[in-house]
Amino acid sequence: MVRMLGSRLLSSIPVLIMISIVAFTLLRLAPGDPALLSVGLEAPPEAYARARAEMHLDEPVWVQYWAWVTDVARGDFGVSYSDRSPVLSVMAERMPVTAQLALGALVLIVGLGIPLGVLSALRPNRLTDQVIRVGSLAGISVPNFVVALFLVLIFGWWFPGILPYQGFVPFSEDPLESLANTVLPALALAAPQIGLVARLTRSSMLEVLGQDYISAARAMGVRERVVIWKDTLRNALLPVVTVLGVQTGFLLGGSVVVETVFGIPGLGRLLVESFTIRDYPVTIGVMMFVAAVFVFINILVDLLYGLINPRIRVGYRSGKE
Repeated sequence: MVRMLGSRLLSSIPVLIMISIVAFTLLRLAPGDPALLSVGLEAPPEAYARARAEMHLDEPVWVQYWAWVTDVARGDFGVSYSDRSPVLSVMAERMPVTAQLALGALVLIVGLGIPLGVLSALRPNRLTDQVIRVGSLAGISVPNFVVALFLVLIFGWWFPGILPYQGFVPFSEDPLESLANTVLPALALAAPQIGLVARLTRSSMLEVLGQDYISAARAMGVRERVVIWKDTLRNALLPVVTVLGVQTGFLLGGSVVVETVFGIPGLGRLLVESFTIRDYPVTIGVMMFVAAVFVFINILVDLLYGLINPRIRVGYRSGKE
């Protein structure tokens, strides 16, 4: 297990470096000049030149990138162009909001997607199976921003007062109100992924249920509950865990639209706002945070693979994987 973790950590370093190079370069090539936005269109040339020098925009891109990487290695992600606050402090204010939203969406995905997939697999081609399959396909087909707008329409226009559909209350101030504010955006964020997990769980369960060792276990008189929940589901979860890992990373990306629709001050909305005003340090900081979360979750998925399937742990111990 330690060997697996070390291998994944080492392989993640060049991935993050490549992502930082691409993101940094694309941001510098994007239209717009943060120095011009800072001083205004009618500012004198001296003020404009001074602003570019303060933002190090008068240097070549590779020099800017090297200076940024050097600072990041020391734990300094720079200062926001807009309010002159450290990037880490700006992100720290928004992280708990996005983390709560992503965690709520993940709970819905796991709590609804896997049970629905298991139920569908245990009743193949019956009415329950047909309803779950159609509902899952509908959930996958509808983008999360459409679901978000539909939820705002329902709870903001047709049935107001049931659940809050705008704004956010920190969990530390009012836990119940904060959770109530999380329900609708988390549901909008999770809806497409619930359908995907349900369909994948169903197909994986049906494949495992058709294996010879499942038939042998039933012939030997093993209780059906043990066959389903211990032997079948545990082996069927391997592809589901992979998808859940990828989805968890995409929850941060999908929160950009959802947070904007529901007026939630999270990292997704911060990314949109910082890119709009060409606040390069904040934009690249949020982008690299999301990339690091992706990498961390992929490593976590590999470790969960080893816990679910002992053969993977044995393979790493023997040096075959």
